[in-house]
Amino acid sequence: MSVVHSQPRVAPAPGAAFAQHRTGRLAAWFGQGRGVRLAVSFAAGLAGELVRGWTGGVLFPLTPAISVSSGVLFGGLGILGAGLGQLAAVWILVRNLPTALLLAASFCCSGVAGWLVFRLVPRLGRGLPNLRSFLWVLAAGLGGGLAGALPSFLPFHLLPPTEAPGEWVWARVSGALVSVALLAPPLLLLADRRARRWMVPLRGEVLDSSLRLDRELVFTGEETVLLPAPAPAQQRNLGLPIGAAMVFSAAVVALTLTRLPGSSGWTVLLYLLPVLWAALYFGLRGGILAASGSGVCHLVGLAVMALDSGLSGLGNEVWSGRADLLILSLAGALVGWSRQRELVLREELVEMNRLLRRDLVRVSDALIHAIEAKDLYTGGHLRRVSEYAVAVGEKLGLRGRDLETLHYASLLHDVGKLGVPESVLRKEGPLDPMETEVMRRHPEIGARMLEKLDLLAGAAPLVLHHQERYDGDIDGQHPGYPRGLAGEQIPLGARIIAVVDAYDAMTTTRPYREALPEEQAAAILRLERGRQFDPKVVDAFLDSLAERPWRV
Repeated sequence: MSVVHSQPRVAPAPGAAFAQHRTGRLAAWFGQGRGVRLAVSFAAGLAGELVRGWTGGVLFPLTPAISVSSGVLFGGLGILGAGLGQLAAVWILVRNLPTALLLAASFCCSGVAGWLVFRLVPRLGRGLPNLRSFLWVLAAGLGGGLAGALPSFLPFHLLPPTEAPGEWVWARVSGALVSVALLAPPLLLLADRRARRWMVPLRGEVLDSSLRLDRELVFTGEETVLLPAPAPAQQRNLGLPIGAAMVFSAAVVALTLTRLPGSSGWTVLLYLLPVLWAALYFGLRGGILAASGSGVCHLVGLAVMALDSGLSGLGNEVWSGRADLLILSLAGALVGWSRQRELVLREELVEMNRLLRRDLVRVSDALIHAIEAKDLYTGGHLRRVSEYAVAVGEKLGLRGRDLETLHYASLLHDVGKLGVPESVLRKEGPLDPMETEVMRRHPEIGARMLEKLDLLAGAAPLVLHHQERYDGDIDGQHPGYPRGLAGEQIPLGARIIAVVDAYDAMTTTRPYREALPEEQAAAILRLERGRQFDPKVVDAFLDSLAERPWRV
């Protein structure tokens, strides 16, 4: 018998247990993405504010965009991280703690404003799926600008000595609007595709890290993010370089014309070309991204030109004074949203049409089975007539809806036989005059049945007149009925069905006679050209028989 020796468990020292517990909690905290949110937002806030300071304010709008985006993407930790990063950057730049704290507080207020807009407005996603989302981005920018202007309500010695409080507030608000409109959408869209696993979840939003992030995602819930289907590979691969080239070309032309007297106010309109192109081909996202690229190129160019002219500190005025660039973002958003809505409605119409056509085929099949079940001698007759009638219609130039109408009319040309007694349909031998009169009612019965269905109403006249004679004769052995129409008065589809139907009837066995050879049936058609049948229809049908042999 084996003996298992158990080793005594030694309790860890109190300090080691506390350290192990703290390490575990810290690992869990980072494992849930909180550490990543804090670190990324801190790095973004630090870098944005340092770049703003080192460039003399030329890139001033980076700060509001980073603050709002951090709050929207990462919630409270994003706001805290961005604020700490901006606080550290301001301390590095000015070495003045009160000023650093004040500016960091205004940055945090800007992030809080952006987060509250996205957090409290119901059914609002972050992927900019519709126009409402984009308008709320602008609202977040306005709130961020107002929050960033809080220092203006404090003692005036904290303001720049050369600016009045009203001017300083307007510069902050307009600068924040430009920043959020041009820079926040690219940041939000980039994070929406590449950093969803670290974003703070919204109420009702489904985040599944197992889903592939290299394709468009669709989420369900109260705040559904509906993203358009990705563009074809070739279009997606070429769209970015083509759009970038168009934006760059527009920037070169616009900045060149800016040097001309009196042209600086309208050169921004040149950027509408790439913005509208991107909106039409890539929807809301493409329009907003093109507007962002165009606006940034234009403002950077103006700021660089101002600095080259020796106007130090003009960078802030260039960026905050061009709120007219919002027209680019609004144009891209409106056109892109309209284009996406148009495509969605078109897809819905196509899908509805497909479902209706599917149901129409099912209804037709059900009626065909009912006809064949009642009249045993029509097995396969309807489908043969339809196949060759469509071929003849194509030869005679029918296309689209006319050809589709002919297809269903030829399939259902005998649907009126459902109203004919079986004793007449299955009678062995010739019909007496009364039975013949009953049989000749089937075109009218079938037309009345079809005209009650909107999708098949167009086939009703063809079914009604498929037994008419081309010469209009209503007497003789094979009179035309039910109206006695002649020539072009008879719908072309009905004339086609008459020829194919007669040929199939002659080449199949009926209760009152045996099937005729195909050569004899074709000879009868040639004999009746211009009398019972339309000559051009007979010729087209015989050409079709030469191309595809008759199958019984």
